[in-house]
Amino acid sequence: MPSPWTQASCARSVTIMMNQRELGAVGKGAAAMVLTLVGGFVDAVGYVALFQIFTANMSGNSVHIGMYLGKLEPSLARPACAVGAYVLGLIATRIVLEIGARADFSRIASCTLAAEAMLLLVFARTQPKMHLGQFTDLRSPEYFLLVATLALSMGIQAGTLTRIGALTVYTTFVTGTLTKASESFARFLFWVWDELRLTKSGVLAVFTRAAKQSDARDALFLAAVWCSYVIGAALGTAAKFR
Repeated sequence: MPSPWTQASCARSVTIMMNQRELGAVGKGAAAMVLTLVGGFVDAVGYVALFQIFTANMSGNSVHIGMYLGKLEPSLARPACAVGAYVLGLIATRIVLEIGARADFSRIASCTLAAEAMLLLVFARTQPKMHLGQFTDLRSPEYFLLVATLALSMGIQAGTLTRIGALTVYTTFVTGTLTKASESFARFLFWVWDELRLTKSGVLAVFTRAAKQSDARDALFLAAVWCSYVIGAALGTAAKFR
């Protein structure tokens, strides 16, 4: 008899298959790029408004925590708050998705993304004391609450959508995306070399077939995801300063 963990894994697999049939690989890819744009937008707005605190990119916050520790400064509470809220959002989302998978509720991601949207709306509707677009009191409970609100929303987003076919995609940070895109592109270059050397085909013929080559498609898609993050950050910064 299969263990509860195996049964849960099967349920998740069924749920993923159902979602792929309903949305499709193209639809999930488009959703990933839109969410990545949102991640870049939120990270840029949070960085400007909350005085150099990342609310989507926890690598930057982790570096800040280490720097503050090295200088023995109490300011590490600010990036630590963002990291804690982000991790809380990730854990809570994975728990909710697991419960939804075990209950065969295939649209559970709609609930988690709705929760993210509500948190972003709460942040957008607050009216704290600002000066030149930045929060003025970096020690007030309101400040930490707003940091936690944005970071929690990004943790929820990161935990909701992580798989596009065989790819692992994170929509709130792009370091791994660049790494995977580079790996896919390197494999694609070797594929081109092998095709030219073994099949004796012309360059044009090889690149015509390249459109169906998996590493080429993956590299292009991941590059598009990275561009979405950068565009989102640019839009967020432009909107914030206006």
